[in-house]
Amino acid sequence: MERREAIPKEMANLLTGALAPALTPCARPITMTSNPDRFREAWEEGHLAQYGGEPRWAQYYYQQALEAAPEDIDPETLADILEGLRYLEHSLAYDEKMLPFLRSAVAGDPCNSEKRFRYANLLWRLGRDEEAGREFEATILHPETLCPDCARDCCNNLGWYLYRKGEYAKALPWFERAARTRNFSQFPPGPESPVPFENIILVYAALNMATEAEEATLHYISRFGRLPWPERRALQKLNINADALFIEQCGRL
Repeated sequence: MERREAIPKEMANLLTGALAPALTPCARPITMTSNPDRFREAWEEGHLAQYGGEPRWAQYYYQQALEAAPEDIDPETLADILEGLRYLEHSLAYDEKMLPFLRSAVAGDPCNSEKRFRYANLLWRLGRDEEAGREFEATILHPETLCPDCARDCCNNLGWYLYRKGEYAKALPWFERAARTRNFSQFPPGPESPVPFENIILVYAALNMATEAEEATLHYISRFGRLPWPERRALQKLNINADALFIEQCGRL
């Protein structure tokens, strides 16, 4: 295979500084290791955070990936990270502008869970996890003002908040509750959302529950198809090959 031209680390550092200020990390479920593993872990965590609707943490991990990038980083990989950082910078700037408006809306109507749910989601996007967790909990107190889809998403987000803190056993009941809610955004109501089922698999993997994880994977495949890559990666530590299960059940990739 042809070796790609090396990208000087000074260029990556310069571009990182121009895109966004440094962030201060808080407790997360990942421990960075030395190069080159640190680069791969940070890059994958950045993708996971962006996929999971956590742009502030995606930005942080992408910056960590650039700091740990090898000198001969693939130009396509570097471009992917930089493109992600540019998008996240604009997205987070918009979120920051919206925050006082949503905070004011909640203060003016504190029992309206729809407004509080939107506020909690914005706090979560901005990386203000503890505040967001408290708002999600307060949202559940007035379910009569919350549409079924938002109630499902609120339960899922509460579970994800606990999952990110490493409290996997506490997260599981919230994911299970979310998984029992059908998709009422369609008429007639559609099937369940796949996201809570994906998160249940992540919990099983984190708790080393191999039997439950494999059963949940087969259940997921039968309903939704192939697992997304974060769940496939998580299952690898249990020696579960989600793609092999998919092929066995569906006969195709």
